[in-house]
Amino acid sequence: MIGVVLPVVLVILTVLTGLVVTQVRRGTTDERLAANARESVLLDGAAQTVLRICEDVVTRTPFNIVNVGGTATTPAWRVAGNWTDANSFNVTGMNLVAGMSGDPACVVEDATGELQLPFGRSGIGEAGGITMDPRWRKYRITARIRIDAPDLPGGVREMMSQSELRLYTN
Repeated sequence: MIGVVLPVVLVILTVLTGLVVTQVRRGTTDERLAANARESVLLDGAAQTVLRICEDVVTRTPFNIVNVGGTATTPAWRVAGNWTDANSFNVTGMNLVAGMSGDPACVVEDATGELQLPFGRSGIGEAGGITMDPRWRKYRITARIRIDAPDLPGGVREMMSQSELRLYTN
C-alpha cells in the first residue's frame, strides 16, 4: 500500500503544478492584453485631441498654415517629408497624456480641388457650365502622435487620426 501512495501523490503534485503554471501564464497574457488595450485607447484619445487642436487652428487662420500637396496615388500624410517641422503643424508645449510626450503634429493638405458641384455652386460660367465658388476651401487634416516603444523593432508606436474641413472663406 505504501508503494502505491507515493506515485499517486507525485502524479497529483505534477498535475497541480501544471495547472498553476498555466494559470500564471494566462494571467500574464491577460495583463499584457489589458496594457495594450489601455495604451491604444490613450493614444487614440491623444490623436483625437491633436486633431481637434489642428482643426481649430485651420478654422481660425486657414491661409496662415503650412499646406502640403498630395496626389491621387499618394496622399500627403503618407509622404515622410511632409512630417518634417517645416512642412507640418507641430503642437508643442502640451502633455497630452500623463507620462506620454508624443511628438504631436498635423499635416494639413489643401484638397479644394476635390470639391464637386453642387457644393459651393455660384452660377453659370462663361462657357455655359456651372462654376465653383472660389471662396469654398477643403482641407484634409491628419494628426499623428508617436511614443517610444522599446518593445517594438522600430522603437516607436504611433497613432493617426484624420478629418476633412470644408470652409467658406472671405
